[in-house]
Amino acid sequence: MLPDFRVRQRDYLLEITLALTQELDLGKLLGRILDVSIEMTAGQAGLLALREEKGGWRVNASRGIPPAFVRYLETVLANIQKNEDPASVEIPEINRILKELTHHSSLGLFNSVGLPMVARQQVVGVIFIFRSFPDVFSANDRMVLNSFANQAAIAVQNARLYSQISAEKQRLDALLDSAADGILIITTDHRIERCNPAFARILSRPVEELQNQPLDTIIRWASPPQGMTLDEAEAGGWPLSPNATLYVEGDLERPSLPNLPIGVTYAPLLSPDGSLRNVIATVRDITRFRQADELKSTFISIISHEL
Repeated sequence: MLPDFRVRQRDYLLEITLALTQELDLGKLLGRILDVSIEMTAGQAGLLALREEKGGWRVNASRGIPPAFVRYLETVLANIQKNEDPASVEIPEINRILKELTHHSSLGLFNSVGLPMVARQQVVGVIFIFRSFPDVFSANDRMVLNSFANQAAIAVQNARLYSQISAEKQRLDALLDSAADGILIITTDHRIERCNPAFARILSRPVEELQNQPLDTIIRWASPPQGMTLDEAEAGGWPLSPNATLYVEGDLERPSLPNLPIGVTYAPLLSPDGSLRNVIATVRDITRFRQADELKSTFISIISHEL
């Protein structure tokens, strides 16, 4: 039977492991890591600082620390020089600064305990706990605390990756929604996985009605188009390279609306192994180009007749 303290340590490690797989909101995760760290070390206050990708440190979470002190710490941490070996240079410097600040601001009543956060041989951040008694830890305590901090670092890295993916998705959504031309993301079996509002306006139909529909039921030609269709091109082995594009133009059939001249450019999206993952289609209304060609032809015909 393990002593109560060892059981609590084990429970904390299990909890942060669950956070690793369940919590992807970076702000909530950092707050939970700091709360657990303070409780594990019997601290009165604490802060969690993450190392920025371009260098420098920033306080991302704090508990029991006046906001003015946190703002002052951020200016101090921002001036720490980036080093190729942060575990040996930057972490000890942060530890020294915080210990000195803690000692002077509390008149020697508080001590600080630093827990470096290392994941995949990269320094992710550091957890600092402020306590009112000396930094006395057994070998088992240090092992548990280091294991906890490293598990927390992995959780933070995963949450950061999730935040980056979410930000990229938001940028992609904004790009698609603001594009003037219609854009389609097509699956390998020629279904519309995603379409933007511009393409929905071309057909005067809601976006929701168009998604997951077969491509040939949405883009239907009133007469044989100029250029190869997507089916014809793939039957001939398209795409042969990642930069192979396909262009076809013709009159698009639209239910309850006049036919519309469009030009469609297909571009392949390949996976790392070279297999086709998606096809990106850009649909442009070429009515004005068609009218300009007709005007040019009429003008040339009239001039030729007069000559």
